[in-house]
Amino acid sequence: MKGQMDQMLHDRKDQYPLAQILIAKLIKERKPIGADIEEFLAAMKACDRISQTYHQILDCPTCYFQAEDSIIKNNFTVITDVEPVFFSQMPLADLREYTFEPLQTKNRFYEYGDEEFLSVADNEIVNILRTASKETPEFLTLGRSRKWHNEIALRNVRWPFELVPSRSPERYEWQTTFIWGLKSLPHTVILSFQATRSPAPIMRGELLSILSVTWWKNKLIFGTVHKFIPILLISIRTGSFRTCEAFYTGSKFVLRYSKPVPMNFTEPIEDRVKAFDWVIQWLLSTPLGDTQNLESAISMGRRVSSRPR
Repeated sequence: MKGQMDQMLHDRKDQYPLAQILIAKLIKERKPIGADIEEFLAAMKACDRISQTYHQILDCPTCYFQAEDSIIKNNFTVITDVEPVFFSQMPLADLREYTFEPLQTKNRFYEYGDEEFLSVADNEIVNILRTASKETPEFLTLGRSRKWHNEIALRNVRWPFELVPSRSPERYEWQTTFIWGLKSLPHTVILSFQATRSPAPIMRGELLSILSVTWWKNKLIFGTVHKFIPILLISIRTGSFRTCEAFYTGSKFVLRYSKPVPMNFTEPIEDRVKAFDWVIQWLLSTPLGDTQNLESAISMGRRVSSRPR
């Protein structure tokens, strides 16, 4: 059985030494390498740098981070209160072309626990994608209208998650349920659930999801015209939703966090509808930007968007 594409990341195996061995073997056997050697080795070096950051976060005793923390400052550039620049949110008018089933009625006087909150939010999102529809010759559901495909199934990679055997102030459960990609572009959309009400701006599950996806997607863009991988992570935290747009510059990750969108099941149905609409609009967003120019990407990544929310 073929191993998972991201197995070596989890096994902590460096890619660059293996790449050197492989190239030497092919040269000795006078077999075609099928790639530019320097470009291939550079891509494997990048994978190893990403892996080092991934395991620093994985081995860190805390789940909650501030932009000023040394582990963050050394590996990430954090920008807050901005909108994505490599993804365009689905227009609300387009979303309104679909007929939606009503959100489930909740007891507004009952406050969900962290895990229960995320389970209900996950069910609502999946239900919207599966049941919202519009009359077309093929009766199109909202989920089937998307351009994105399921990367977890297509690439044979792990479903990122962490379970916590017992509650502690420094650990929370998280899971990434959707990783969506495109055939011809490196843009990637991630839906990740963080079972915590912590006000910390940066979460362990968000970082590990971004790092792991970038690690294996870096192998996919090698040999293509694309120089970086824009990632849009939609983070569902207990009580609020937000986006984190990320990409790797070759030395650091740029993280662009949006303002949080409050979402509590104790709020009126109108407020909950707006919050879930916001999530769906970003899930079904359109890719933007030139992924062949890394310098341009770095410049765009630092831009503070003035578009209204």
